[in-house]
Amino acid sequence: KELKGFMGFVPQDDIVHQDLTVREQIQFSVRLRGSTDLSKRRIEFITEDVLNVMQIDHIQNSIVGSVENRGISGGQRKRVNIGLELAAEPTLLFLDEPTSGLDSTSSLAVCLSLQKLCQLGMTSIMVIHQPRYSLFTLFDEVLLLGKGGETVFLGSSLEAKEYFENLGFEMPQNENPADWFMDVLSGEVHNDRISNFKPDMLFEMWRRRHERQDLEAGAGPNGRLLRSATKSRVLSPEEDRAILWQNLQEGWDAVDTNKDGVMDEEELKELLAHCAAMVPTDEVVRELMERMAPADDKAVTKKQFVDYLSSLSDDVARDEKLREADALGVTGPHARQPLPSMKESSDEESTAYSSDDGMSSIASANSCGTLQELSPERPGFMKQFQILTLRRLVQWWRMNRQRGIFVLALALGGVVLGVLDGYITKTPSWDAMSYLNLHTCLALLLSIFCLSVFGNDQPVFWRESASGINVQSYFMAKILINTVDVVLMTFIFTTVYFLIRQPYISYWRFIIPFIFTAYTAAGWGYFISTIVPPQHGPFMVSLVSFIICGLLGNPSTLANFMDIHIMDIAVSAVSISRWAVQMSFLIAYSRLHPDPTDLRDQAMLNTYKAVYIVEGESYGRSIGKACIWLFVMGFVLRSLSFLGLKYTNRSKQV
Repeated sequence: KELKGFMGFVPQDDIVHQDLTVREQIQFSVRLRGSTDLSKRRIEFITEDVLNVMQIDHIQNSIVGSVENRGISGGQRKRVNIGLELAAEPTLLFLDEPTSGLDSTSSLAVCLSLQKLCQLGMTSIMVIHQPRYSLFTLFDEVLLLGKGGETVFLGSSLEAKEYFENLGFEMPQNENPADWFMDVLSGEVHNDRISNFKPDMLFEMWRRRHERQDLEAGAGPNGRLLRSATKSRVLSPEEDRAILWQNLQEGWDAVDTNKDGVMDEEELKELLAHCAAMVPTDEVVRELMERMAPADDKAVTKKQFVDYLSSLSDDVARDEKLREADALGVTGPHARQPLPSMKESSDEESTAYSSDDGMSSIASANSCGTLQELSPERPGFMKQFQILTLRRLVQWWRMNRQRGIFVLALALGGVVLGVLDGYITKTPSWDAMSYLNLHTCLALLLSIFCLSVFGNDQPVFWRESASGINVQSYFMAKILINTVDVVLMTFIFTTVYFLIRQPYISYWRFIIPFIFTAYTAAGWGYFISTIVPPQHGPFMVSLVSFIICGLLGNPSTLANFMDIHIMDIAVSAVSISRWAVQMSFLIAYSRLHPDPTDLRDQAMLNTYKAVYIVEGESYGRSIGKACIWLFVMGFVLRSLSFLGLKYTNRSKQV
């Protein structure tokens, strides 16, 4: 628990919010997991840093999307997945196969971003399978494990190949060394020195090598063994160019609408604005055109664009304007001074990188210190509740399509039941069976709708819960915003039915029982969604609604349950329609005072009166008692939902 404050974990699956933009994902992560004393300006700085380092600033306003609703690409989604953890400014970052599902260039770009953060002071530890060797050698240290999880090699990625060759293994030409290492570990490679070689021997070979290194290195202060600094490979110009070409491709295709393969000044200006999130001046665009392309050309090709940007890391850029000046003898190599090396300019760069108010970059907090120093105080319950409510409100606003489907279903249900009761069967306005159908329909549809509150984004919750998000804040924020939908849908359903049916009672008295039905039915939806897998939720809700509303609350059989004390308590405790239908019947009966002449209606009315009218108890008292029962039922269901959310699937939350 103490380590969570400065440690981040990136899961293998890209667990992100599907209905938030890239920037919103990062910004909410900063606000939820950052220090309590972060200013708005500091939050913006961290967000911008993450977007820039992960190279997703050009898509910051794009919805992430899902499989059904396509959003950003797979590689971009992977970077957002990593960015969510970088937003918390971790000192130590664990990643589970961050390159799975990516092409080689995208994998290289992701690892390059992580390498840059390591240079700023963050430590990254990742599990990776079958990387290409150029990516493998970017790591400072690699740990190769054999069967059973024992160490076979731990050291610089550049020294791994030499180590295995010294053991007597010979790597074929044109073989990927990273794949060859795996073959050695699994015993698939023959060893000329050891005729009876078995993979288990690698463990003892490494132990002997490790002991020998310890003796040669000696011990430092406090008895700690001294180790030489590990080394890794830097990106080659070809790899740097490949990453730049891939990142440019999307923006180029979006701007080059005529597909002629070149950019004039206006198109180049639009491309720069797309990539840099700001519009350059005409003078800047014109100057870049002159430097990228020869003087006679009025357009820039993609190759010229990439060549120029790639050359900016050299001592002298591939500058067409400068090349022309060299040809005239005005300038030349003799007149240029090479750029200072990274080591020479490190002090200047570190000073320039700090902001004017002392704020630092993503990895600025990654200096050495105690656990308390490395683990800043995070927002408490109320602050997280405010942030999560705002985030849920943004998501709610983008759920109009899903909401529209349920609103249409509820409105259709109101129309069908209204026409059926008012014009086809012509049931009396006080008929309890028609109220049973109404409450059952509303309860079923609303409980199904509420399944999505905690069922749709369970992996996201498990990830956020594991990172320290307050579960109570998360729960209450979700419930609060969803209540808006519950009230809206209840109002639409009852209004449609009321307008068609015209039950001759006040609408506001008519809707009261349905509000309590909606409140309790939503609780069943929340509870079932926290304990049942999402794919089984609709079936379970339908079954529960049929039992607690259709069977246990049926007025024709309710009297039988009420005659048995234990059954009466059980039905009263779980059945929504037991109380909701009673409320609707008493409200209609007290207003209409029905006196039917038809014998069938008289018998039906007497049955309802025997079930719902309690001798010696006023109608108002009976209605109030029903309200209390339904309120307590809904409260208990919400409490059980919270416990289910917090304590089920514990293995996925830690």
